[in-house]
Amino acid sequence: MVLDVFELSCFVASRLDGRALEARVAMAAQAASGQRALIYVHPYPPLGGQFRNNIVHELSARFDSSVGVSVAFNLRGAGASEGRTSWTGTSEQEDLRSILDMLHHQLLRLHPARHSAADVRSILIQMQARGFLHDDVDIDRLDGIPLPSITSTLLCGYSYGSVISSGIAADEYPGLGVDYAHISFPYSVVWALALQKRGWYLQRIASTVSSAALAFAAGPECTGRHIPRTLFIAGTADTFTGMSAYDRWWAQLRSKALEALNVARPELAGSVGEYAVDRALATVRVHNADHGWMRRESEVSDAIEAWWWHEPPPGEGAIDFDAEWAVVPRRYN
Repeated sequence: MVLDVFELSCFVASRLDGRALEARVAMAAQAASGQRALIYVHPYPPLGGQFRNNIVHELSARFDSSVGVSVAFNLRGAGASEGRTSWTGTSEQEDLRSILDMLHHQLLRLHPARHSAADVRSILIQMQARGFLHDDVDIDRLDGIPLPSITSTLLCGYSYGSVISSGIAADEYPGLGVDYAHISFPYSVVWALALQKRGWYLQRIASTVSSAALAFAAGPECTGRHIPRTLFIAGTADTFTGMSAYDRWWAQLRSKALEALNVARPELAGSVGEYAVDRALATVRVHNADHGWMRRESEVSDAIEAWWWHEPPPGEGAIDFDAEWAVVPRRYN
């Protein structure tokens, strides 16, 4: 369903130190409860990364009118955001949690040093006039911008942004139903972007995938909670990580998940375990696409749409691009 969209350029405060973070928030008119949300996390700021890039633009154009809320924001040190890039990504994780916090509380609080109370009231009047707030809402009683209830959230991290989003555990925000789309994850150069934290990030991803596979094997009805899924999208001509390195890493993630299943639930080994891992981990390779995705951006959004909105049937969880869209068996080696 395509909805009218209200876009707001603003600044919000990082929960770490109050630094002003530049953001663009898009909200759907009269969004019902239980909506989806998208958060876009951009590449490495010292190399020019910020939310005004081709991938974020493509995903925003493709999905913003189909979800309750989407947020593109600049991490510290990027664009007009205050601060500077950290050595480990720990501060940037807090910046991202600041965005997740506002979805959790269903309230967008604008940075008080960048926006006056009159600014907030003006925005609320515009929202009400355009049907983004019910007429019976008393805007004078609001201390921020109301957001719809979100139950499904996709963290779309691109390059360095995928490293940052991988550091957020889904169970930190159980009500938001967090899933992960890692676009061009810089696997071979994480050491240069996060120094001594490389192992921590890779272990966090492995733990996320393995825990999700165990939960899928048991069944959502047994866990009673959202089970986070992980998608990797990479070009076969990626500038920083070769396809062979991706293949080895993805195989290791899969192997670790199956091993964890065999140890914890040996009775689920075999096809049930394979199915559970397929649900937890999906991988997409786009032939001859490089790290920058110039003129190939739509193939990224195609993959995300097929995976997040239209999950493939069991046993067909890996997606491959060439001249045509195709869903192929995951074990393509």
